[in-house]
Amino acid sequence: MLETDRIQLHKLVEEALPELDMMIGWTESCDPLQTTPVFIRDAKLISKLTLGPFCSQNLAGYLVKPPALESVPKDAKPIGICVKGCDSRSLVALIQEKFISRDRVRIFGIPCRGTIDWRKVAQRVGLSDVKSATVEDDFLVIDASGTTHRIGLEDVLARKCLGCRYPNPIIQDVLVGQVATPRSSSLETTYRDVDALDNKPIEERLAFWQSELDRCIRCYACRNACPLCVCQDKCIAETREPRWLTQRVGLPEKFLFHFIHAMHLAGRCTGCGECERVCPMDIPVTLIKEKLNKIMEEMLGYSAGLDPDGVPPLLTFNPGETEI
Repeated sequence: MLETDRIQLHKLVEEALPELDMMIGWTESCDPLQTTPVFIRDAKLISKLTLGPFCSQNLAGYLVKPPALESVPKDAKPIGICVKGCDSRSLVALIQEKFISRDRVRIFGIPCRGTIDWRKVAQRVGLSDVKSATVEDDFLVIDASGTTHRIGLEDVLARKCLGCRYPNPIIQDVLVGQVATPRSSSLETTYRDVDALDNKPIEERLAFWQSELDRCIRCYACRNACPLCVCQDKCIAETREPRWLTQRVGLPEKFLFHFIHAMHLAGRCTGCGECERVCPMDIPVTLIKEKLNKIMEEMLGYSAGLDPDGVPPLLTFNPGETEI
């Protein structure tokens, strides 16, 4: 089915490209376990587009960082973009906050059956001399160092995918392939990692985060990859007027950065897991946002990125502010 879906995507993009400013999607990279974003204006490059479990990046952030679509001339053609379920929720959140306009994007929805976490693969077979990686039924098949490895797909999927309730795009103009079955229908499954940590004594929870965040090198990859972290030029981590944080690398500064980052996403985080995927120190930073998402759902009955006409409960700032 994957090849059929890829052919369908190529056909749909070929038909739409004359009406688009560009097409944003995924293409194969030099690493068989990962893809890379591709920006297409020439129809000759459409064949480079791919889809599947290696397409882990959330492409929505490219619409707003930088330049924002609002700075594009009103008569400009819309931008085409491929989105999975969680990616589409990021688009919905950006539309809610008026960072992009719905008519400025042509959405190619990709039902998602889970994305591969290369770190989990590395733990099982290493990463040296990986020649190829394909998905066959419920297995990831890897050719590495002349040996074929068959790994259960469930064992190497990204953590965010294991409790996913929204594998299909929330909004789309065209749908590529067949709809996917959600892996979860309950808060208990979606937030099982949060609950597992909450069930530990507070001393153990503190020790857990001290151990995890102590590895942080404050590279801000988590912030840079987040499609909803839109005020980087005025980020509290770097601004000097006012001065919220120093550039020290002590644990208090790391705690403050990560928890302010999470609070700025309260009621806005769509659980795409980009912050955790790009962390070079393999810190489960998405857990912090997941905890806030659970609070939002239980106390306020709100889940981010599901209704383009909805208003996030903590959205009290003005997107037109000059300092954002």
